Amino acid sequence: MEDTSLKSTHKSSISEFNEEEIRGWTIDRLYQVETKIDLIISSYFNPEKKYEFENIVLNSSIISIGGKLKILRNIKAFDKKIIDKIQKISSIRNAFAHLPTRDCIEISVTKDEKGNFTNSNISKITSQMVLMNSSGELKTKTTNDLIDEFYNLNKEISDYLNNYR
Repeated sequence: MEDTSLKSTHKSSISEFNEEEIRGWTIDRLYQVETKIDLIISSYFNPEKKYEFENIVLNSSIISIGGKLKILRNIKAFDKKIIDKIQKISSIRNAFAHLPTRDCIEISVTKDEKGNFTNSNISKITSQMVLMNSSGELKTKTTNDLIDEFYNLNKEISDYLNNYR
């Protein structure tokens, strides 16, 4: 039998991922969050044609994640702080999906007592992204900081969504 299906990664930690894998990972994790949101919305409205409601009405090409979050804001039992956290990971996901990374190098330079350069070496290399915040200001963040923030928020959100009733 020929198996041409896509395979999941067998890496045990996101620190093992390369840039492309991190981009895919953030997209996949937000997709999983959106799928759980769809189920919560569907359960709340309890439509007669549940399959059609979930696959047509809640299709992301019809209602964006932002539109779904507006629906959640109107479900009284849903924690509004979680909505804010979903918006944050959505923003981070968008950065990984649409923005380039750039490697930045810090160079240590030593001088002698006369002020002449005697030695230089690379002391640190980081990957960074330039993001625009909600106020329109550009901010530079390391990809490691963004990944850590996404990971922690995603865990908190997923725990909440998995236990939501």
